[in-house]
Amino acid sequence: MQDELKRYLFIGDFDSLLHGLFSKRGEVIWVSSMEEALNQTGHFTIILVDKNYFSSNVSKEINVHYPNTPIIVSDYEKPAEPPPSVRFVPFNEILLSEISREEKLARTELRVEELRRVHCDAKKMLILLHYNPDPDAIASALALRALLKRNRQTAIIGHLGEQISRPENVAMIELLDIDLEELDNSDIKDFDSIALVDVQPSYFGDILPEVGSVIDHHPQVGPNKSKFSEIRTEEGATSTILTGFLRAAQVEISERLATSLVYGIKTDTVSLNRDANPDDVEAFTFLYPQANLGLLRRIERAEIPPSELKCFGQALADHWISNGIIFVNLGRVKREYLIPKMADFGIQVKGVDWSVAFGVINNSYLIISVRNVGYKKSAGRVVRDLFGEVGSAGGHRSAAKAVISLSKVRKIVGKGSQEHIKKWVTKRFGSAVVEEAEELG
Repeated sequence: MQDELKRYLFIGDFDSLLHGLFSKRGEVIWVSSMEEALNQTGHFTIILVDKNYFSSNVSKEINVHYPNTPIIVSDYEKPAEPPPSVRFVPFNEILLSEISREEKLARTELRVEELRRVHCDAKKMLILLHYNPDPDAIASALALRALLKRNRQTAIIGHLGEQISRPENVAMIELLDIDLEELDNSDIKDFDSIALVDVQPSYFGDILPEVGSVIDHHPQVGPNKSKFSEIRTEEGATSTILTGFLRAAQVEISERLATSLVYGIKTDTVSLNRDANPDDVEAFTFLYPQANLGLLRRIERAEIPPSELKCFGQALADHWISNGIIFVNLGRVKREYLIPKMADFGIQVKGVDWSVAFGVINNSYLIISVRNVGYKKSAGRVVRDLFGEVGSAGGHRSAAKAVISLSKVRKIVGKGSQEHIKKWVTKRFGSAVVEEAEELG
C-alpha cells in the first residue's frame, strides 16, 4: 500500500532553506496570514507557525479548523503552560547547526583529497602502527586503506616488534579477518610511501625514511616532517578522526569496518567514559547500527589462558598504596597486555587516584602503565615529564605508558633487580603526586 502523501502548512515568515527541507518530504503550502491558512482544504501532516504569528488564540483557531493536527511553532520561547498539541522548536538553531556540520564535512573532504594526493603514486604503501597495536590503531589502519581506495596488495598494514598477544586484540584480528603483518626494521625500505596512524614519527626514532602522512590523537611529541599531518588531541580515538574522513568523503563503510571502528572507539575511550568528546559520541552513534554486535561481543569476551591467571595473583600479592597511588609490580612477564590490564584493575580500588602497574618484558624493556581518575593532572604529561628523556613515554589525561630499555634502567638505578626498580618507580611517581598537590594548593 502506498504511503499517504505528507502535506505541510507553513504560516508566516520562514527561511527558504527550511521550506526546501520539508519540500523533500512532501507537499508544502506556504501562506502569509491566518485567513489564508483557514481557507485551505484537506488534511495536513503538521502545521508550522512562525513565532510572530503565534498566540493562544491562533492555537485555538487552528485546532478548531484542523482537529488532531500537530502544531510546531518556530523559535518561540516555550510558555509555562503550553497549549495542547503544540511543540516549540528552535529551527534557526537547528539549521545553523546543520549548516555548520555540512561546512565541517566539506572542509574535511578537502583534507581527504590532500591526503589522497600524498599517497596516490605509491605502487606499494605501508600503513604502519606502533608496537603491539591496539584496536584503535588497527581499526584506523583499515579505515585509512578504505579511504585511499586500496586493498591488501597495494597497502600493507604492519607493525614492528613482537607478535600481538592480548586476547581481545587477537580475537579482533581473527574474527574480522584483518591482515596485520609483523615487520622487521629492514622491511621498511621496501615501500614507496608510509602512512602512520595512532602514532607519530618520533616514536620510531631514526629508523623511518620520509613519512607521507600522520593521523593521530595523541599530543605531538618531537618533530613531524610528514607531508600530511592530522593530529587532533581533542579526540578520544584515532578511529573517530578516520570515521569523520570516511563520512566526509562519502565512502561506504562495510559491516566489518564499522565493527572495527566501534571497537576502536570503545576501547580507547573505555566505552565513552574516558577522554571522550562529542565527536567520539557522534562517530560511535553513527557506526553502531552498522556494526556486527554479535562479533563485537565475541571479541570482548576473548578467553584468557589459565596459565596467565597465576601472573595476576602474583602481581596482586606484590602491590602497595602510597599517597593515593597504587603500585603493582608484575615482575618479569611474557605478555605485555597483562600490565595495562592490571593498571585498569588498580584504578578501581577505593581511595586510589593513580594506578601504576609495571613489569619487565623479555628481559629487555621496563613497561610502565599508568591510569588516573580523569580529573587529576594529565597522566600523559606526567609520564612524559618523568620518563620522556630515557624512553618512549606519553598518553592522554587518564591513561599513559612508558617503555624504557632495561639497560637504561640499570644505568639510572645501578641494578636491574626488582627491588631497585620498585624503589625507583615509587620515588619518581611519589614526587610527581607531591608536586601536583602543591600546585593545587
